[in-house]
Amino acid sequence: MLGHSVHERVLPVIYLLYGEDDFTAEEFLASLRDKIEPADLRDVNETVLDGATVGFEELAHASATVPFLAEKRLVIVRRLLSRFERRAPQRGRVQRDAALGEWKALPDFLATVPETTDLVFVDGRLTASNPLLSGVRARATTHTFPPLSPDETRRWIRVRAEAGGAEIEPRAADALASAIGSDLRVLASEMEKLSLYCLGRPITHEDVEELVSYTKEASIFLAVDAMMEGKPAVAARLTRELVRSGRPAVFILSMVARQVRLLILAKDMRARRVPSAEHGKRLGLSGYPLRKTLDQERRVSAQGLADVHRLLVEADLSTKSLGVSEDVVLDTLVAEVSSTLAPAQGSPVRRGR
Repeated sequence: MLGHSVHERVLPVIYLLYGEDDFTAEEFLASLRDKIEPADLRDVNETVLDGATVGFEELAHASATVPFLAEKRLVIVRRLLSRFERRAPQRGRVQRDAALGEWKALPDFLATVPETTDLVFVDGRLTASNPLLSGVRARATTHTFPPLSPDETRRWIRVRAEAGGAEIEPRAADALASAIGSDLRVLASEMEKLSLYCLGRPITHEDVEELVSYTKEASIFLAVDAMMEGKPAVAARLTRELVRSGRPAVFILSMVARQVRLLILAKDMRARRVPSAEHGKRLGLSGYPLRKTLDQERRVSAQGLADVHRLLVEADLSTKSLGVSEDVVLDTLVAEVSSTLAPAQGSPVRRGR
């Protein structure tokens, strides 16, 4: 599996799958399901447990259950280890055992799971300080699923296309990777749509631009990126390209304002130490837009965002009260935001109007 490390452990009937790339993890889990025979009895021989609420005795009972007219049964435990991620670091064995409660017995229990059961723990991102991680990992075949790098994502797109009997031009793969990032679930969905649309011919950059809505949103992100990084020439070029593609200046202004509001909210959540699992829900974002917003938030100061917000208010007043052309207001805003945030975040605001 591209970009994923694999650590083989001692008991092949126990698996630990964890990491931010849940799409590849779920595909691997599907391959484990396919091994349960006969196929028409898979549902009967599969148990899925919610790690947030399951008790140790329930897990032990499910693992000890004998398969029905089959050699194997599959027990899937979702997000059990994540249940202990938010706890404050525990110093010393006594404190760790107290935090784990009944689950401190889990690593020893795993040595007793019968060979007729495949027990799979499925989790998201886990930190090295997780009190259950080392114990489970020592007893399991462990597969980690970190997000792919940009180069790995482009390679994944090409391999995925070939596996589906399609062909994609390098420039088209680059556009998809830039627009969507490493959200493989979204990429797979968009590639399926493109493959059907381009049946019998290679997928081109123009096809991606026409069919994939994320490319337009990605252009907004790139324009905002350039403004936040104090690159007025790049920001001006990107906004002009958006206008030429049919996006009116008022739409671009509204999208920039929306993104700045999201960045302010993200900055506030970081300051209040809101759990990362809540970020997407509170921002109303997921996948690439969420990751991009959180990345932008880390690269701009609170004072810089406050200054940019004031510029947006002034821009809105210019169009609504003073009757200034939206195109002129957009050009001015791009220059002023870029100047405000360069070379250092939070520098004095230039008053050009």
